[in-house]
Amino acid sequence: MKVELFDEDGVIAIVNADRYRGFVDNDWSLNQLLDHFVNEMICENLIVWQSNNIGGGDWKIEILVTPSERKSFREFEQTINVTDGELYLASYTDLTMAAQFEDEVIPSKENANLKCKLANGKYLVIVRQMFHPESCENEESDETDFEIILKPVIDHIVTKVDAVYWWNY
Repeated sequence: MKVELFDEDGVIAIVNADRYRGFVDNDWSLNQLLDHFVNEMICENLIVWQSNNIGGGDWKIEILVTPSERKSFREFEQTINVTDGELYLASYTDLTMAAQFEDEVIPSKENANLKCKLANGKYLVIVRQMFHPESCENEESDETDFEIILKPVIDHIVTKVDAVYWWNY
């Protein structure tokens, strides 16, 4: 499955909308928000990463069961739970609106179609960035920017999370 996500801020997330509790505070600080993201990742309701070092873009994302043969620039692994048969892609705007307003939820109306239907259970998610984070070359390309590989987990796997992946602001 290949989708496009517009993100003007340079942050992408995969969200279990059934379990993710987005609200933080009407006047949240960046540190509060980042701590919230880490806590939700520890609870396996969210996976969030900085998409590049320049800002946002129109990201071409491919959801796969095995990685392509293309070489990635970098990648990470994180576990997430599926509890209602789907996961959603979300932008930083989606996440911050849900963090500030109790009536805003994930998925946002704009990105409600960016979902992947899956059997309930725990998944190991591998996020592969297919371009250099300082590069603007991918903007004109039809190449996939991020590969997301979803693997059902049979054994108990715990991934240690202490920060938003690739965060450098």
